[in-house]
Amino acid sequence: MTWDAVGALDDALAETRALLTPLDLGVWSRLAVITLFAGLSAPQTPTVSVDAPPNAVINVAQAVTTAEIRLAVAAIGVTVVVVATVAAALGAVMEFVLVAAARSQVVRIAAPFRAHLAAGLRLLAFRIVIVGCGLVATALVASPIGAALAFDQAWWLLALVVTLPLGVVVGVGAALASEFTTAFVVPLMAADGCGVREGWRRLSPVVRADWQEFAVYVLVKAVLLFGASIAVGFCVAVIVVPFGAGALLAGAVSGGGAAVLAVTGVVGVVAVAAVSVVSMTFLRYHSLLVLDRSAVAFALR
Repeated sequence: MTWDAVGALDDALAETRALLTPLDLGVWSRLAVITLFAGLSAPQTPTVSVDAPPNAVINVAQAVTTAEIRLAVAAIGVTVVVVATVAAALGAVMEFVLVAAARSQVVRIAAPFRAHLAAGLRLLAFRIVIVGCGLVATALVASPIGAALAFDQAWWLLALVVTLPLGVVVGVGAALASEFTTAFVVPLMAADGCGVREGWRRLSPVVRADWQEFAVYVLVKAVLLFGASIAVGFCVAVIVVPFGAGALLAGAVSGGGAAVLAVTGVVGVVAVAAVSVVSMTFLRYHSLLVLDRSAVAFALR
């Protein structure tokens, strides 16, 4: 007996190869934009720290009033929330754009984005609920620990006997709901124009009936995600680190470190984007093929 999640691996590889070859910079560039939002995770951005003299920090602190600090903190908080919400909305819509590209073998952004904007916003609302469940799971575990530290009473930790298992159940349930929604419900929404609840109404009976198949899918997906993270790390180790060492050497010898660092950044971004395009395309095809092999009324083509 071959599990669907295992049997779909070869077909997913063939579909990925068909979409990405022959090399077309336009296709790869558009997929890079799509996977930037609908991908595994955003690239790590470098942080820059500047050391200031202690006296300068004291002078600035004395010049800024408490009201101004609160206003600045509030403005930063609002900006972060707005940017995060816009990015999350773009990511939700891009999930449908990626599915459309995978099914049609034609990579476009503007037309499918407009067509699936409403569905993407519904997906965003569902994801906000999932994030709320994740926060609840975290609070269930962190609250007894925080109470024990705040009141200096170790007996608060006894509550973990109840809250820890409950938090694990809520957290795992939220993670599975998020994964199955992205992998299976989104394609159903894209194919039939239904909402998130209707998509789950169609999927859940099949998951209950063939739970072993979907359990194997979760295990296979975990392995694939681990492999994708290793591939990205390998690109950073093989490309960025040697170029970074070359930049330091060039800066020490001839003062050309800035130019080498610029090249390092470009090469690193291109390499990580290429790996993300390949891995995300493969992962999306894999979930679509598993859904196609299930009893749910869905066809990849």
